[in-house]
Amino acid sequence: MGEGFVVMQSNDVDIYYYQDEPGPVPVEQEGEQEAETSSEDDKLQDLPPCWGLDIVCGKGTDFNYGPWADRQRECLWKFFLPADYQAMKVSEVAQPGEPRQIQAFELRMNIIADATIDLLFTKNRETNAIHVNVGAGSYLEVNIPMTVGENGYSPTIKGQLLHVDTTSSMQYRTLLEAEMLAFHVIASYPRVWNMPQSWQCEIEVYKATYHFIYAQKNFFTDLIKDWASDSAPDIYSFVPYSWKFKILFHQFEMIWAANQHNWIDCSTKQQENVYLAACGETLNIDFTLPFNEFVPTTCHTRFSLRAEDTDMRLSLPECHPSRYPLLTLAKDYQNIKLPPDMFMSAENQGAPPPKPSKSRWRNITHAEAGWLDCWSVPNFLLIIDYTWHPIYPQKADEQLKQSFSEMEESMLSALRPPEQSSVPRYTSTSNSAAPSRGPTDPSELPPDRLHVEMEMSPDSQILLYGPLLRALISIKENYFGEDDMYTDFEETVSSPVLSTATSSGLGWIEDSEQKEGSDAHPLDLRPWDITVLINLYKVHGRLPVHCSSEGPEGPSGFLERLCFEMKKGYKETMLQMILSPIHIFISDNYQ
Repeated sequence: MGEGFVVMQSNDVDIYYYQDEPGPVPVEQEGEQEAETSSEDDKLQDLPPCWGLDIVCGKGTDFNYGPWADRQRECLWKFFLPADYQAMKVSEVAQPGEPRQIQAFELRMNIIADATIDLLFTKNRETNAIHVNVGAGSYLEVNIPMTVGENGYSPTIKGQLLHVDTTSSMQYRTLLEAEMLAFHVIASYPRVWNMPQSWQCEIEVYKATYHFIYAQKNFFTDLIKDWASDSAPDIYSFVPYSWKFKILFHQFEMIWAANQHNWIDCSTKQQENVYLAACGETLNIDFTLPFNEFVPTTCHTRFSLRAEDTDMRLSLPECHPSRYPLLTLAKDYQNIKLPPDMFMSAENQGAPPPKPSKSRWRNITHAEAGWLDCWSVPNFLLIIDYTWHPIYPQKADEQLKQSFSEMEESMLSALRPPEQSSVPRYTSTSNSAAPSRGPTDPSELPPDRLHVEMEMSPDSQILLYGPLLRALISIKENYFGEDDMYTDFEETVSSPVLSTATSSGLGWIEDSEQKEGSDAHPLDLRPWDITVLINLYKVHGRLPVHCSSEGPEGPSGFLERLCFEMKKGYKETMLQMILSPIHIFISDNYQ
């Protein structure tokens, strides 16, 4: 790292170290009278001795970390605290008269001024970064147990970051803004070193605004690859473990760029971008990352997203020709929500009227700034099942040969004559012939599988603005289609092509640069097998039109149920849709 890597720097740091001198465990008193006469000092003696370190950081505090720094931490840890690979013994409870035991070491770090956190990583010798600004009042607490129980020990890490402002080194820099981010990590270490470990991470984010583009997927993938070990898997040092994540958002905005062909204005002021925003009161994200097997062929995880009181909002830039006609239409139109029982049968007309909607939190999507509410959903559920084939360091070629040899064996096994015991078989011949195989076709590899289920609760309400349809089509192409890599407005590339090997912050590169780094491994081009299932119930829709205050509201409709299913493979795509009766209502007075 040149002249070194600055992990932490600050203009003012106060350090307070404390450690109690353990006293003897008091003898239990006999008799109720003696127990009543015990003083408060005697009760305090029953508490375990304290041992900890408090750090207070003042102005000019800056933290830097990343994969390279973490590898140095690992080397220092192994040097000063080498593993002995022995089963830990259960700590004995101190008896009366013996010195009391220190239960844990507590580390607390307080930040009393604004600070910055930089997460640095590299790709193709280019440095990428995630820059985080945090406000005064942020803190970190670490609790390391000093005793071992029957099930091992469990260190904990918790803290909170205030006034979070996160940017990246990509051309589209904006990432996350939040009023507060609280986290709590619990690690469970068993007494035997190679027994399964369980890690739990709970994150709560309050009043968050997240700007999402598809290129961030590659950006974070590069960070994970740089952080992961580049050494071959070793069974002698393998430890099974699993990560359980629970992420809860309280009042959130998720901004999606919806420009045609994914051209994005990456300037910081007066951006000429079309945006769609998913805003809601709560969002729960649960998923588990299992690493319990040594070099498994496939890995599987399941993501569950649940949102409540979610709205979709649309914003057009100042330069968009439809901005002012759209705002005028929204202003003139009677924006009165339809009651959920409007299209119900006469038997259910006695249901109580819906509760009036309360004002919801907005950070960027203010109505005064030109944002329009387009779709309101009471509850939203998204389940993603993902099964993938991991690529292991220094074993990619071996995995590729094994995949094709298994497919070849399955196809030719029925055509081969029965083997005779008199004919010897030499595995070295087949192994030596493997490298002479011609270019492999990645489309023949077993695909990664992605299953997506989306369900919306009944009584969602949609306003069918014209620009909304165009924005949804752009979202489909920008995030799930051929325009997933963005291009900045100010780029002067004559013939942009998709980048697969350049820095994570760039979406396009020159043809000459593409030729130099286009030698991708076939395992990176493995096909996908995707299935999507979407269920919508009791959708109320309206077509806004210009009308006076006493005129009709315009056409409206009601959809009882919509089921959409898609199965997409490398060679074919199958679609089917089921629509229940659709009711369309047009006022007689509408002209």
